[in-house]
Amino acid sequence: MRSIKNEKFVDLSRMCTIRIGGRAKNVYFPSSQDEIRWLLIESLEKDKRFFPLGIGSNTVFSDGVIDLFFVSTRYLKRFNIKQKGKNYYIEAESGVSFKTITDIVKKLNLEGFEHLSGIPATVGGATVMNAGAYGTEISDIIEEVYWFNKEGNLRILKRDQINFSYRKSPFQKEGFVYKVVLKLSSSKKDIKSIIKKHLEERNKKQPLNYPTAGSTFKNPPKYPAGYLLEKVGLKGYKIGNVAFSEKHANFLINLGGGKFKELKKLIEIAERRVGEMYHIKLEKEIQIVE
Repeated sequence: MRSIKNEKFVDLSRMCTIRIGGRAKNVYFPSSQDEIRWLLIESLEKDKRFFPLGIGSNTVFSDGVIDLFFVSTRYLKRFNIKQKGKNYYIEAESGVSFKTITDIVKKLNLEGFEHLSGIPATVGGATVMNAGAYGTEISDIIEEVYWFNKEGNLRILKRDQINFSYRKSPFQKEGFVYKVVLKLSSSKKDIKSIIKKHLEERNKKQPLNYPTAGSTFKNPPKYPAGYLLEKVGLKGYKIGNVAFSEKHANFLINLGGGKFKELKKLIEIAERRVGEMYHIKLEKEIQIVE
């Protein structure tokens, strides 16, 4: 197993969508179940945190060299499609992108995924964070999850065995989501048009012309996080080359050459202001890795 592809001192700003971060001492690139199992066991024996890497759309890395067990899903992009009556089952490895799934559902006119179509994510990363948009979460269409626990044992979990909640799943704590089965159905709706409309809305509301990590904070029960950030004067507020977007206050953007310390300071200011003015404790949606 020592022939598993790996790279040393990898630029982590290339491994996340906001393009901020230092370097990873090692990144491994498994392409099979056996390689994933070996890496999990190795990380356990070396007592190093196992950290899966997709496209990093909700991840921010600190500066300097980070010595974790980084495992990329770059070579885990196999998928197949099975039809049973009007239902379609897409079995996708964790590195399969949402763009790939979107292409499939448009081609076959399948219902269930259309509201998720514009999210910049891989199947594995989206499952781990239970990504969602327009009232739909990926957990709504999950049939099964193939998951390795930290000891390297593969478990096949049915949807009713998995405790999903808003932007949370049991997979965030440990292990590795290897493969997911999505259940979709043939539709009489014009799925292509629905997807096109959602993408147009995203372009209008979100700062997609800058590197960003997506929503910075989860929405509290009473008010959207973007509303709260705007009310405390942080829409467009910047430190150095990182800012809360003028388009959507809950999106941190990299204006070019942004630094981790600038981003971290902005988050601290946001948490403090919203806490003081509204007595609401904001919970981060982005994952900070230091």
